[in-house]
Amino acid sequence: MINIAISHVLSELNGYFGLQSGSAADSAVVAGSLFDLEGNINDATKNKVVLSMVNIEQDSVYKPVEAFKRVEGGKSQRINPQININLYVLFVANLSVYTEAMKSIAHVISFFQLNPSFDYADFAGEKGPKGRLSFDLFSMTFEQQNNLWSVLGAKYMPSVVYKVGMLEIQDQQIEAEVPPVQELWVEGNNR
Repeated sequence: MINIAISHVLSELNGYFGLQSGSAADSAVVAGSLFDLEGNINDATKNKVVLSMVNIEQDSVYKPVEAFKRVEGGKSQRINPQININLYVLFVANLSVYTEAMKSIAHVISFFQLNPSFDYADFAGEKGPKGRLSFDLFSMTFEQQNNLWSVLGAKYMPSVVYKVGMLEIQDQQIEAEVPPVQELWVEGNNR
C-alpha cells in the first residue's frame, strides 16, 4: 500500500510541476535516495526533487481492536486487526541552481497546500480501504535537521518534511471462520 500511495502522490505532484512550468514534467519529482547502496551519488536523482521516506511510526491513537469481519451467510472470519502508520517523507530539491531549488520546494509546499489529503479510493480503487491520506508540514528543529542530514550522509539542501497520516496496512489472511451465534447461555443465578 505504501508504494501505491507514494506513486499516486508522485504522479499528481509531477502534473502540478508541469502546470507550474508550462511544460510536461513527467519526472521532475522522483522517489529515491540521494546516494546509492555503495554510498555514491545517485545519478537518477540529479537535478530532480527527490522524495525519500525517512521514518515510519505506528499511530497508537487509532489502534483498531476488531478482529472479526462479517461475510455472507452470517459467518465471521477472524483476521488480525490492521496497523495504522504515519510516514515521514522528505522532499529534497537536488538541483544545481540554488534559486531553482528554492522555487521547487515552494512548488511542493503549494501543492500540498492545495491538496492536503487524498482519498484511498483515488489510488487503491473502490474495493480498497476507506479513508484519507493527509499531508501535514512537519517542522524540525535545527538539531533534528542536523541529525537527519548526518544520517543521510549529505550536506543540507533546500528541503521540506511532511508527516503523512494515516496509512492502513492489513494482511487479509484468514485465521479462522467462526459460525454465527445461534443462542446464548448464561451461567449463574437469575435475579
